[in-house]
Amino acid sequence: MELLTHTAYDRLLAAICGGGYRVVTVRQYLQGDREKPLLVLRHDVEWNVSRAMAVAKIEKAHGIRSTMYFRVDTKAFDLPAMRSLQEDGFEIGYHFNTLDRCGGDFNRAIALFEKELRELRAAGLKIDTVCSHGDPRVKKIGYKVNNEIFLKDPGLRKRSNLLGEAYLEVDFSSLQNFSDVGIRWNGGDISAKELVSRIKRQEWPVVYLLTHPDYWSKSFLRACGLQVAARGMRCFKLNQMVIAGKQVLGFPRRFLK
Repeated sequence: MELLTHTAYDRLLAAICGGGYRVVTVRQYLQGDREKPLLVLRHDVEWNVSRAMAVAKIEKAHGIRSTMYFRVDTKAFDLPAMRSLQEDGFEIGYHFNTLDRCGGDFNRAIALFEKELRELRAAGLKIDTVCSHGDPRVKKIGYKVNNEIFLKDPGLRKRSNLLGEAYLEVDFSSLQNFSDVGIRWNGGDISAKELVSRIKRQEWPVVYLLTHPDYWSKSFLRACGLQVAARGMRCFKLNQMVIAGKQVLGFPRRFLK
């Protein structure tokens, strides 16, 4: 299995460009840019803004611009960096987890969502799309995912002047979806080598690709460490232990920061 290194990401982008795909942001896709072959490129920035900037640098070298969703409750919240990326042509979005942070209280979660969205826009960011964050270590009480605030309050999207949410407004049955969640592609269903090969052959007319820059490393040793940590978490079911309130080692999370 190929490690998630910046060299591997550069190879993946080369395959995307070599396969003839047009790379678009989530904003462009929801605005109706659907000419095939098409690849929607999105990143969820969780902890470390410098890793997001490193991924953006690789993309710029290929003439690519993507969507980057930033959280406001971690060290990834860096307004100067977000504005810099926006000036470079990247779409900046709000990666929200307000139900998690409000203990499942929908009214508080919706109010917090609207407050933080206003603050991001007031800071000069053009937020047209948002994306819910999912944390398996948070116990869900009365909900399953954070974007349920839009189902609870159907007027929220229009009131917030948004094109949409990156999961709810996308028909995933009409495209091929890939994600590096768990530090492996689609839960291990496809190898990095096979993914690159099939993209080169333009096997799918529309691809939706999600990565987490925190998972990708310039260093081979860090990439190995992350892979070992991820396997350990799956093997020992550490996420379930956290939810149950049991004591676990902080090793995997420290690697991600």
